[in-house]
Amino acid sequence: MTTATPISSSEARVAFAPLNRFPRIALAVSGGADSLTLLHLMAEWGAEGEAEPDLTVLTVDHGLRTESREEAATVARMAARLGLRHATLTWTEGASQSGGLQERAREARYDLMAAYCHAHDIPALATAHHLDDQAETFLMRLKRGSGLDGLAAIPEESMWSGIAVLRPLLDMPKARLAATLTAAGLRWAEDPSNRDQRFERARLRADGEALAKLGLTPEALARSARRLRRARAALDAAALTFLGIHGDMSEAGYCLIEHAALIAAPEEIALRVLARSVNAVRGRESPLQLAKLESLLEGLSDNPKVAHTLGGCRLQPIGGRLGVFRETRGAGLPSLRLAPGERALWDNRFAVELRSNAPAPVTVAALGEARWRDLRGGAPWLAELPRFAGATLPACFDGGQILVPTPGQRADAAGGGGVEFRARFVNAPSTFGQVPHLKDGIEEACTS
Repeated sequence: MTTATPISSSEARVAFAPLNRFPRIALAVSGGADSLTLLHLMAEWGAEGEAEPDLTVLTVDHGLRTESREEAATVARMAARLGLRHATLTWTEGASQSGGLQERAREARYDLMAAYCHAHDIPALATAHHLDDQAETFLMRLKRGSGLDGLAAIPEESMWSGIAVLRPLLDMPKARLAATLTAAGLRWAEDPSNRDQRFERARLRADGEALAKLGLTPEALARSARRLRRARAALDAAALTFLGIHGDMSEAGYCLIEHAALIAAPEEIALRVLARSVNAVRGRESPLQLAKLESLLEGLSDNPKVAHTLGGCRLQPIGGRLGVFRETRGAGLPSLRLAPGERALWDNRFAVELRSNAPAPVTVAALGEARWRDLRGGAPWLAELPRFAGATLPACFDGGQILVPTPGQRADAAGGGGVEFRARFVNAPSTFGQVPHLKDGIEEACTS
């Protein structure tokens, strides 16, 4: 067996060079070998004078194991020794729910870290995904009969709630990450769930030797995924071109797609258009099940006047167009308390901010359809919105008054009461057509 070699400084510089385009980057560090390698290498990169971004270390404590708090504290001490800021983010909902634990924990990690990044003006988050992760993801999705997107596995870069997610070590084998820490004399925490046979990834790791005898090595699987990513990138470009011509993304957090053009498009492009639109409106890049997307597209073709739901979004026919809106059923949209001078991410969709000299904290919650109807008479831009969009806008509730800023601008309390509230939609793909309101002829169909 070949002994793995540590990742050299020159290799790290090449891997991290694309990250220099960001002024600030958060590092996702759990205390395990993979993420500690990322922290170690990026700190060295900075010490060598090669790094331009300002670095912050984030650790998510899921509260699912008794050791997790101490592991977060260990990361905090290591970050302090390296002269880096550190924050521990706590997930409080995990143990109270059942089913799909790993997927919910993953989404919670990204939600918490994205919210922190928005609150601290950090545009990018780096994670320690590596070549073995890529191979495992490929196999898991192959087992499920995934299409091209699933088999292309983990991208080098993606977005989560308006934050760029970067994976600079994606082509490095896991063994080399561990060898790097060993060479540096650093110890790491072992998460027992990585060996828990209840979880699919753990079972794949246990079968790694048998798979390798069949030629299904991590390197071979990751190579296939890399080649499929090329094809995915080409199809994504075609989907974005379609959206640039036939789609409109509003700063109010919804999008419109020409229905006839969508149905006439090649099926693969139409599926990508739907997936990208839903993910933009809901503020997440969690994969949507291909079977559900296919069923949705079939339904839109067979019943063009019927509304559908998918991934927390409502897809509503509107005057020859398909509107994609945030869904409000079920548990409803979240609320949060915003202190003076504080910034936050609301509903994974809007970055909200309260002026620092506001007299007191405020509550941010969805405007709601009834309040939208009440307020639209005095705000022409609100009146131009579809009711599904108006109901899901963020509003500032300050005692008896309600402030609803035009997205990207601010709302001030009447009479100069000291409350200035801003909201900005963070998920609009840059190649969408941008429309702050609807075009003529659609308003009546939306607001009736």
